[in-house]
Amino acid sequence: MKTILKLLGVLVVLAVLGLLFMLSGCYDVAASTPDNGLVEWVLRTTQARSVHRGYEGLEGKVQVPKLDDPQLIQTGLVHYHEMCATCHGAPGVKISEIGQGLNPTPPELASQGGDEPLETFWIVKNGIKMTGMPSFGVTHSDDEIWAIVAFVDRMPKLTPQEYQSLVKQAGLGQAGEEPGETSGEAQPSGEHHEEAAGQHHHHTHPPGTPPHKD
Repeated sequence: MKTILKLLGVLVVLAVLGLLFMLSGCYDVAASTPDNGLVEWVLRTTQARSVHRGYEGLEGKVQVPKLDDPQLIQTGLVHYHEMCATCHGAPGVKISEIGQGLNPTPPELASQGGDEPLETFWIVKNGIKMTGMPSFGVTHSDDEIWAIVAFVDRMPKLTPQEYQSLVKQAGLGQAGEEPGETSGEAQPSGEHHEEAAGQHHHHTHPPGTPPHKD
């Protein structure tokens, strides 16, 4: 009984110390400050084990499509270029300033590719807390997410020239832009053209000039 009470006492003390540390603000949450070795190991190990458990639960329940399907890869290219290249880069496309400022640093998928298809699917669909990786399952169907997985699987085999060719064929702009957007200056709207067309050239007349049309 005394041993149990001592153990409970130790747990209470640790809980109080943990609460005091949390309220003290001593832990640096700035993304510009790298975590020390122990903290980084704890966070990465926790993340890896959680992701593994998550996608392991999909085995036998989710069917992996044919990832070398050209149409699936093309669809995935569009989604990846619009939403993922900003942080993860692409062949010949560097990680943007946004991605460079994240902590932990997002993986450069153009050079290393994704993980196992089910693992990549789970990560893209569910996201990972406190990493900057959003959950695209909130806004995308499973079919669209599988398309992203297919492209991520194919991307390391693409040269920068091949990637840009695919981007051009798909009618895409700079990484992070939606189709049809341009990074140049805005064009005058139709309203401005109509306004210009409706303007008349006016000039003054000397006093006593008979009425006439300009």
